[in-house]
Amino acid sequence: MSDAAIAVGVALLVAIAVAAVAWPFVSPARGVPEPVLSERDRRRIELLERRDAAYSGLRDLEHDHRTGKVSDDDYEAERRRLRGEAAGVLRDLDALDSTTGDRPDPPREV
Repeated sequence: MSDAAIAVGVALLVAIAVAAVAWPFVSPARGVPEPVLSERDRRRIELLERRDAAYSGLRDLEHDHRTGKVSDDDYEAERRRLRGEAAGVLRDLDALDSTTGDRPDPPREV
């Protein structure tokens, strides 16, 4: 086989590999674009994250109190604060759900 035939074969294999890798990016049927979150959805996610952080803090505080790392007075004060924070977030979540119904906003396309 001549050197020219080998060069053409290698060039053809490289072209096929490039096309196979690039196809998902240039394909006309790339799929539906992801929906954009509404402001209500963003607020709900933020509240859920704050709720989870408060619950996690309470769980960690309980563990630290059981192991003696936190005194009884500090435990009660921090527990009150974290429970108040969690209760406030839960009130905000309830208010958010009651003002807009329990249905999420329909997704929008960009």
